[in-house]
Amino acid sequence: MKTNRLWAAARKFLSLSLCASLISAPVAAQDPPATQNPQPQEQQIVARPILPRTVGLEPGKVVKWTLRDAITTALEKNIDIELERENVRLMQYDLIAAQGFYDPTTTSTIFYNRSARPTATRDSGLEGNNTTISFESLSYNFGATKNFERWGSFVQADFNNRRSVANTSILTTEYSPSLQFQFVQPLFRNFEIDAARRQIKVIKKRMDLTDAQFRQRVILIISQVQQAYWDLSLAIKSEAVARDSVKLAETQLNNNKRQVEVGTLAPIDVVSAATQLESRRTSVFQTMNQVGLAENALKALTTSGPSDELWNALIDPVEPFDIKPFSIPVGDAVKLAHENRPEIRQQSLQKDINKIEVDFFRNQAKPQINLVASYTTNGLGGSPLSTTGTCPNPVDDPANPGKKVCITGIVPQPQGSGFVPVVTTTPFNPSIVRTAGIADQFVGGYGTALGNLFKNEFRTWSVGVSFSLPLRNRTAKANLGRQLEVGRQIDLQTRQVLQNIELEVRNAVQSVETAKLRIEAAQDATRYARQQLEGEEKRFAAGLSSTFFILDRQNQLAQTQFSELNALADYNKAVANLQRVMSTTLSSNSIEIKQEAPVTIK
Repeated sequence: MKTNRLWAAARKFLSLSLCASLISAPVAAQDPPATQNPQPQEQQIVARPILPRTVGLEPGKVVKWTLRDAITTALEKNIDIELERENVRLMQYDLIAAQGFYDPTTTSTIFYNRSARPTATRDSGLEGNNTTISFESLSYNFGATKNFERWGSFVQADFNNRRSVANTSILTTEYSPSLQFQFVQPLFRNFEIDAARRQIKVIKKRMDLTDAQFRQRVILIISQVQQAYWDLSLAIKSEAVARDSVKLAETQLNNNKRQVEVGTLAPIDVVSAATQLESRRTSVFQTMNQVGLAENALKALTTSGPSDELWNALIDPVEPFDIKPFSIPVGDAVKLAHENRPEIRQQSLQKDINKIEVDFFRNQAKPQINLVASYTTNGLGGSPLSTTGTCPNPVDDPANPGKKVCITGIVPQPQGSGFVPVVTTTPFNPSIVRTAGIADQFVGGYGTALGNLFKNEFRTWSVGVSFSLPLRNRTAKANLGRQLEVGRQIDLQTRQVLQNIELEVRNAVQSVETAKLRIEAAQDATRYARQQLEGEEKRFAAGLSSTFFILDRQNQLAQTQFSELNALADYNKAVANLQRVMSTTLSSNSIEIKQEAPVTIK
């Protein structure tokens, strides 16, 4: 039975072999002669060169940068950093403007006045039949005021001068200077703090806040530069891997062509190698584009504007693209973040500003009680009214025509049963000059008036207290309540910031450790992929493998190399990010931010 089965199997195999030979016979008969070219199209397949990037670049203009070079360039040229510096300067000007409230202020006024008005009163002091009162004055006054920051005091000094001429005054030209001082001291409201001192204190805190925001912005920009630097380095090395992969495909294509020529390989393998070559060329072009994008991103962080020459240069990152050991416990990282993060400093400054606001509005809820004192000293001097002769209004002498006499009085004389008035006269002497009856102390000019002023004999002083008490004062109380609520809100925001920092630090530490593990795995994978490719190439040379497996192993090697580069880049970027969340970016890169020089106003 067993023998019959064997014979049946043998007959079946012979029949199948015969059928196969019959089917293949006509095909063999149709083969072209050996002298003809079996695949003319495949022989035209050639490897075309890949040119380097030239878009927007000047030939030969290369900038070789370490990571620190990129960082220092960004500190010097980055527009965002310069804008933050301007914010610091603007805040300094705001402080100077607020302090200007306490600058002394001087005033000066000059006025000229002249008037003429009618009068019908005989005893107005006018001579003769004059019915017009004329007045002419010139005032030239000076003043100075000063507010004091310590207690909110206010001092004012006024030096007033007036020169007047009137036809009704016994001084034809009168000088009347005066010197006055006034002092106001708040006792309750505005004693410890007022609007001006509140503004100065708030601006000082905001200057510190702006400085903290500047440091935060600098740290962020530096972190972005680090990220962009490693992205560019990754893109360049990825392009190199892609070009190496193209070279492997070109080598395989040439090998396949030679084996096709000697008849040890099917022509379709040349097409397969050429297809893979073009696919890898496409990958090179994609990586070239990634290099351009990454380079432009780094240039955007390190240039001063669109006219910067760096835009036309090729950046060559020369920082070693390897792993730098870095490890820190989560607890230590969180502690460093709490000590260094500008956000925590900003929250503390916001709390200080809120305290200033609370103190101010609590003070504004108090009654307004001011101590007011003033002191004035006056001076006087001028030219007295003068008359000629023995009387101001001489009349004709009835007894002596052509002569003048002065009427000295009218005396009643008895006559009959009554009295009649008798005019008494004296001779008129025009050579005699008499002045109005004023004290010699006031006779003189402006110097006499100043002398009387500074003798301090004619002084006036006053002292008192002024009160102002709103019955409800809801505005100040509402503002105070609002600031108390803002303080509680700042406390909640601080807790939220601390929680976010905790989250960021933990994630950053985890990313560093994970990236470190990825590097080890990627390096092992690259080593194994290279060994697989070498083994497959040996099998192919021995005729035990095919082009498909060679190309597949090459792709696998390229992928593992890409993965290794990505792992290295991610590790370096993870370290940079951890430095950012701990706010040690400046110290880790040996960078010291100099304090902005205070602005001066001449």
